[in-house]
Amino acid sequence: MKFLKISQIQFEAKPTPQENCDQLYRYFKKTLQFQPDLICTPECSNIITGDQKHLFKNTNYEEDCPILKMSKEFSKKYKIFINLGSLLLKTKRYNKLVNRSFLIDNHGKIRAFYDKIHMFDVTINKDEKYKESASFRSGNKLILAKIKNVKFGFTICYDLRFPNLFRQLAKKGAEVILMPAAFTVPTGKDHWETLVRARAIENFSFLIATNMCGTHHTNRKTYGHSLAINPWGKIINKAFSRPKIINSKINLDEVKNARKKIPSLNYV
Repeated sequence: MKFLKISQIQFEAKPTPQENCDQLYRYFKKTLQFQPDLICTPECSNIITGDQKHLFKNTNYEEDCPILKMSKEFSKKYKIFINLGSLLLKTKRYNKLVNRSFLIDNHGKIRAFYDKIHMFDVTINKDEKYKESASFRSGNKLILAKIKNVKFGFTICYDLRFPNLFRQLAKKGAEVILMPAAFTVPTGKDHWETLVRARAIENFSFLIATNMCGTHHTNRKTYGHSLAINPWGKIINKAFSRPKIINSKINLDEVKNARKKIPSLNYV
């Protein structure tokens, strides 16, 4: 049997990267009692806002990001992998930002990064409209990486609505799929748990879905309700609407067993 211990940090992001860096450091320290192999944070871990001016003024370049620097130091000191679910960052070559997920290894090095492929361009109701493509450059690469010899696939938030991405990751061997998010409240209530469980069942993979929660800058609200789902679609662990760390121990044999029972990944 192969087990992995995963801590998911559901928190309420404040208006600036430094404030969120300070918050996350405190949460990281709290996970140490559980001794996780991997710590996961939500999408927009450095900043979340509905104000474009505030966003562009306060985002950093990768080399200047306080959260990235702190996380590298923490992972190296305590020998823990960290998935920064996503950071919103400036890039030198483009005038748009990237929505980028990082895997930092247990030596404090960036092992992999994934840029969100599907841009959140939606009209939820008369008060909630989003056009991520106006400010962000989308990624175009499927990313997998190993943590302690277990294959992980990377996704971010709106990607959840595109089952083909998850299928491609599973067919490339992903046993665990990371799903950081900053899901809205209306769509969260109606779709979040159903979609996360569906992606796990379709691909017989663990789904580690770590969501932002609470009320943020410009009164933007996120749903919370982070989930850890097993390959059979059962809920192993969950949070509710308030900040919380959820700790789960997963058994990777469950992936092999589920895929053996129903070998649907063998088909196109």
